[in-house]
Amino acid sequence: MSKKKFEELDLMDNFLVLALASDLEGGPAYGRLLAEGLLHEKVAHVRVHAEKIIPGSDEIGRGIRMDVEMQSFSHKPEENELPDKVYDFEPHHKNADNLFKRSRFNQAKIDAQNLYSGERDFNKLPDLCVINILDYDPFGKGQTQYHFHNMCEEDTTIPYPDGLDFYYFITTAPDGEDSELDALLKYIANSREENATTDLTKQLHKYVTKVKTSPEERYRYMTWGEYIDFETMDAKAEARKEGHAEGKEQGLAEGRAEGRAEGRAEGRAEATLATRREDILDALNELGTVSDDIVEKINAVTDIDMLKSWFKIAIKADSIETFVSQAVS
Repeated sequence: MSKKKFEELDLMDNFLVLALASDLEGGPAYGRLLAEGLLHEKVAHVRVHAEKIIPGSDEIGRGIRMDVEMQSFSHKPEENELPDKVYDFEPHHKNADNLFKRSRFNQAKIDAQNLYSGERDFNKLPDLCVINILDYDPFGKGQTQYHFHNMCEEDTTIPYPDGLDFYYFITTAPDGEDSELDALLKYIANSREENATTDLTKQLHKYVTKVKTSPEERYRYMTWGEYIDFETMDAKAEARKEGHAEGKEQGLAEGRAEGRAEGRAEGRAEATLATRREDILDALNELGTVSDDIVEKINAVTDIDMLKSWFKIAIKADSIETFVSQAVS
């Protein structure tokens, strides 16, 4: 968990991004400003979803969590109308994940939910732009941005209009040829007033300031931090207890040292999953009666990232119905 003070959060920090994207005014503005600043694209009508969950196809299949999804339309959309284009904004700090295959998997899940069952016209599939904002360069070429799309290797002049683009923007790269883009990336990495040096970043800073001066968001951040700290301590204690027992049993067959190590690992994982599920249910019980069906769905989840996302949705939800619509539906 980030140890930053609330007022020190940047647009690379998960909490600030989700709080901003969830704001009724700030969310659409955030999406529009990023599309304009990063891609030089102006969008008219948008829907913005913070921390959108796309569940797996079954209990075994893996789901995904989109940090910020923006759907764009050329006109005011109907309630269930599919968008013209989908933008997936994903800020990332350094991690050991396979970022490229992760992007590939996310793209497949996003596309799968954006075409109605039985539709035969694949031209109705919205264009998709996956935008990764990184504080490190996974390619090591020192560029500010990297743009990937499908093409023919034998003849790159042949168009391949599948509507799919992957972007990687690097906040730590040296200044590039686009000073407006450099200013935006600098502000994203260090979201302070002194770094709001262009019209676009000044507009963005207005909405960031709105979040940072909100007593409700400050309280949520404090609660979120306390939850992570207590959860970590509880998980460690439970993992030590279960890991010792499991490791002892495993050691009888495979050797005590190896068994204890494997047992602790399994114990930690199971303890963390159980704690996540319990905290989600505790938060939902504050909102009303939780049905057996919802309890069963929560207990069936074995993806720790999804449980983390569901907990954040649960503590922000104003009703169980809101939680269901944003998470388990």
